[in-house]
Amino acid sequence: MQDPLLMLALYTALVLIVPGPTNTLLLSSGLKVGVRRTSPLIAAEALGYVSSIALWGFFLNALSADRPWLPVVVKLLSSAYILLLAAKIWRQSGALQHVTASPVSLRDMFVTTVMNPKALLFASTLFPLAAFQSAAYFGRTIGVFLVVLVPIAIGWSTLGMLLTARRTWASHTPTLLRGASLVLLTFSGSLMYSVLTH
Repeated sequence: MQDPLLMLALYTALVLIVPGPTNTLLLSSGLKVGVRRTSPLIAAEALGYVSSIALWGFFLNALSADRPWLPVVVKLLSSAYILLLAAKIWRQSGALQHVTASPVSLRDMFVTTVMNPKALLFASTLFPLAAFQSAAYFGRTIGVFLVVLVPIAIGWSTLGMLLTARRTWASHTPTLLRGASLVLLTFSGSLMYSVLTH
């Protein structure tokens, strides 16, 4: 029989490595300020995921049984926030002075992660039901989750840093940031579409 925590680690890695709003922010920050100055954002990401997974797993799943509209509202709010974030990154990409300043706040990272639909996927599908029936087991599953999350987050911010490691790439930073903005826009649109066509 397969170890459920090992399976959780594998599936968590597959979901976390996929581009999305949180990874786009890590890439954007890595582009602008490098890995070391991006590292506090990883803590904000971890806190955001843990908060959202706990909220979905312990509370919203129970509430949704009597309120089927609740997940729809949460997804719509997530889509709207991601859209605003995409617009913010696009606006900042036009000015090179924003490239040398920290573009992503801890608040932006935390809120984006809390509202990231991946957290709902983790809570409703990937985390075993037992994780929300026992505080001790929840702690173990969150521990496995964080062990997987940290190196993937470092990887995304490192990728951003590598893209600007050479001076010749620096002039392309606004274009890369606009690309990151378009990724967020696409993610917001696909989330909105999934809600409206469900």
